[in-house]
Amino acid sequence: MKIPDTARLTRARAAAVGRMPRWTEVIRGSIRQSRLTCGKPLCRCHQSQKKRHGPYWYVTVPLGNGRNKSYMLTEAQIPAVKKAKAAYEKIWKELCVIADLNLALLRAGAWRPRELKRTRK
Repeated sequence: MKIPDTARLTRARAAAVGRMPRWTEVIRGSIRQSRLTCGKPLCRCHQSQKKRHGPYWYVTVPLGNGRNKSYMLTEAQIPAVKKAKAAYEKIWKELCVIADLNLALLRAGAWRPRELKRTRK
């Protein structure tokens, strides 16, 4: 017996939802490392880029108005922030998969959002 295409799409969508990381453990932004110069004119950090202070780690987050905000990270925070950033990227990827599957279900006439499934009491 051939499984209907809509059943396959629905199972694929459920699988994509199951692959998503926990929503509470994501961070959007970019992680960067910087070496800085200080305000002391005779400090060694002004002699060469290799002698600058650091490295300092930052996570930079877009604010949505064309501006960014950077937050300095401690050494202990770096692995967790990298993991949270990877989780955000995975969620975004799976959301794109789910949206594509929903579109395929819509074209097949089988997509029913939760609001449309409600019946009158």
